[in-house]
Amino acid sequence: MNARYLTATCLLLVSVAAHAAGAPPQARQELPVNDCMRTDRISNYTVVDDRTLTVANGPNFYKITTTVACPRMDIGGGVRFKSSENIKAVQPMAICGSINEQIIRRDDPPCAIQSVEKIDKATYQQLNKKHRTSGPGTSGGVH
Repeated sequence: MNARYLTATCLLLVSVAAHAAGAPPQARQELPVNDCMRTDRISNYTVVDDRTLTVANGPNFYKITTTVACPRMDIGGGVRFKSSENIKAVQPMAICGSINEQIIRRDDPPCAIQSVEKIDKATYQQLNKKHRTSGPGTSGGVH
């Protein structure tokens, strides 16, 4: 009977620990390749906050979110994007929200991209009203 109580206690502790750890991470919502943001066609970008960029990309607009805060993204010098290898094979210089995509700054550690979301022009303009800084585009992707 002791073994039953021990097993029940262990199961209870495991479930409590899982609940205390927080909600499970969100599944990635990777864009279809034809909808991905092309890093060689960026006309403007805006740093909204430590985790969010908006990007104008020809007639398309994107909201890019990082997995952690990147507090120095708004310092001059621009940002660059590193595509994931699986996307490079299909569409070079594109960011789709895949694993291992990053925002790169010259003297800072890279920031992993959590999501790339295609947004409409009204949402783009609304997010840019809250912006901290913007730039005339970047030098494209990192190979």
